[in-house]
Amino acid sequence: MPLFSRKPQSSTHAVTIHFAQPMSPHVRHAQEDGIVGTLLPQLDASAVIIGGGTALSAEGEPVAADIELTVTAVDIDRVTIELLGVLESNGIARGSWVAVDGRKHPVGSTEYVLLRTHLHSAASEDLTGVTIALQAALGSGAIGWHDETYAGATGPVFVFSGSSAESILAALRPTLPLHSSLGAAELASVTAGAAESK
Repeated sequence: MPLFSRKPQSSTHAVTIHFAQPMSPHVRHAQEDGIVGTLLPQLDASAVIIGGGTALSAEGEPVAADIELTVTAVDIDRVTIELLGVLESNGIARGSWVAVDGRKHPVGSTEYVLLRTHLHSAASEDLTGVTIALQAALGSGAIGWHDETYAGATGPVFVFSGSSAESILAALRPTLPLHSSLGAAELASVTAGAAESK
C-alpha cells in the first residue's frame, strides 16, 4: 500500500439537458441557476453554461428547452445520478434526457396540458382569480399543478403538469365554463398533441 495516495483528479465533461416541455426563457434561466449555483457545488463540481435555448413553435410559443454545460467534476457518474434525481423530483416531463459526453440518459415522467386563454388583452382580466380556481380544480396538487403562465400568440397560456394529462384535462374541463373570460379558451395535451375548444 503506497504511503501517499493521489488526490482524485477532476475532469471536464460536455453535458446537455433537454427539457421536453413548454418552458419560457425565464424558467430555463431559473433551472440554470439552480443547477450551476446550487446543485453542482454541493457535489464538489462546477460548470460553465456554453449554450442552449428555448425552442419555439411557428406561433412563437415555447415547446422545449436545452441547457448546454461544461461540467468539471471528480466523479461525473455521481453528478449524473444526482442531476437525474433532482430533475425527476422537480417534475421534468417524459421524453426529456441528459447527455453526458454524448451518452443520453432518459429522464422524466410528467405530462403537460396547456390552457390557451385566447385573451388578446389580459390587462383588464383578473387572471389571479382564474389561476386560483384552476389550481383548486386540480386538487391543489393532487391531480396536477400550475407550472407557469407565458404570453402566447393570442393571449396568456397557462401550463399545467402532473402524472396524467388526461386527468388534468378531465379536472379542468368543468371549470372553464364557470369563468366568462375563458369562453374561448382551448385545452391542449402536450403529450397527445390533442386540442379542444371550450
